[in-house]
Amino acid sequence: MRIAEDINIQPEKLSSGFSAALRICKKINGSQDQRDVIDFSRARFVTPTFVMPLLVYIKKSAKGISIDHTDGYLNSICFDRLGVSSGVMRKSEFAAYLEQFSRKRYIPLISFPAASDRVEDKNNIMSVIESMIVKQAGLKSNIVSGIKYMLGEMVDNISEHSLSDYGYILAQCYPASKYIDICIGDTGRTLLGSYADILNCEIASDGEAMRAANSGISAKNLPDAENRGYGISTTKKMLVEGMGGQYMMVSGDTVYVNTMSGSGYFELPYKIRFEGTIVALRIPYWNENFRYINYIE
Repeated sequence: MRIAEDINIQPEKLSSGFSAALRICKKINGSQDQRDVIDFSRARFVTPTFVMPLLVYIKKSAKGISIDHTDGYLNSICFDRLGVSSGVMRKSEFAAYLEQFSRKRYIPLISFPAASDRVEDKNNIMSVIESMIVKQAGLKSNIVSGIKYMLGEMVDNISEHSLSDYGYILAQCYPASKYIDICIGDTGRTLLGSYADILNCEIASDGEAMRAANSGISAKNLPDAENRGYGISTTKKMLVEGMGGQYMMVSGDTVYVNTMSGSGYFELPYKIRFEGTIVALRIPYWNENFRYINYIE
């Protein structure tokens, strides 16, 4: 089956890109073919929250899914090859590669090592990515501290909980509106899967796992685990309350959204599941009064 949707995402809401991705996932689920092709010839404007869910869905699909006509922006962010493999590069080599994007307003789709034996490699790669985001947007030090904390927490969660060998990151800066959208994803076990390690754990659905993770209940069976959670509580507070940003998490069949207007948990329609976890952050960088230290517990 060839799927060619009209894609012209209006980026005012962080979740808009995700809604467009769900339309494609619905068609894939409804297809009886063993192989589907996603045709992007009618895609005019896409966002990180469109690209990352599709990447995770394609990577974990039981059927063959290929992509076609990834011209323009999709080609520029390396979606045509499903991301840049930073884990095979030395730090200096990766820094030199990423330097070509210093005058752009985006970071390409990057695959980074997430296995427990490659923590140093992961940290080196994230340091280069963070520096490039700061450079592209011309961020002030108060915002830089917040971004480094939030990215560190979200990326560490992949290494500590997902059992995924690799994670993915993509970022887009919107200078006219003064915010950055960053999406981080993995194709490891879901949030629900990570709770399976806890003895006598009663969490039995994706929705329950999503609520637990966002309420500060960690999958780590440690004395202070309930307080630290996944670092999510501090990240949400810092992003939404401190910066006026938006937060979204997707895992299994559940999505959670948190904005200044409110928050909510939603079950995905059409039996759509994401075998992994996706976190999206919309980070405004105009607030000169934001202080990172006010939100560290």
